[in-house]
Amino acid sequence: MMQIDVAHAELLNGLVVASKPTRVLEMGFGAGHATDAILAGLEYNQLPYTYTLVDNWMDFGYTMPDTVGEKYTSKINIVTSDEKEFVFSCKQQFDLIMSDADHMRTDQWFEYVYDALLADDGILCYHDVTLTSMFPNLINIVHKCQELNLRHKVFNKDSLSTEMCFRGFLVIFK
Repeated sequence: MMQIDVAHAELLNGLVVASKPTRVLEMGFGAGHATDAILAGLEYNQLPYTYTLVDNWMDFGYTMPDTVGEKYTSKINIVTSDEKEFVFSCKQQFDLIMSDADHMRTDQWFEYVYDALLADDGILCYHDVTLTSMFPNLINIVHKCQELNLRHKVFNKDSLSTEMCFRGFLVIFK
């Protein structure tokens, strides 16, 4: 399991604080750093919100760890599901979507997520998009943004040897 780096977690937190989303979707829990960043931003904003977290818990033997349930169930709607199944069954729209789940296939339904699940003026984020040695398909999302002329930015520059920004954090604005 590869966790989101500090710079990208802080960027995610800043996006939440600045954009004031009230409907948030996160796909993929990992180590929980993105979850903590999003939740801290939502709590900072002091606005009512709904926060849905989707994970199949593959990294944990397909069982949600008790610590996750204990820490988050009072603040987050946790859905145990594969990303694809959730995406195509979801009937809601979200102001902010963070996708860091099915790295091998998420590019296949990117356009559907953008068109159907992301609200107007929403923000859509993908992690690991320039980590082409492990996930060569994720760069396709960046290429699709370019092809469709979507407003986006890839954050993938390191300035410190301890950073992992080279893995790429894509932010798309609708």
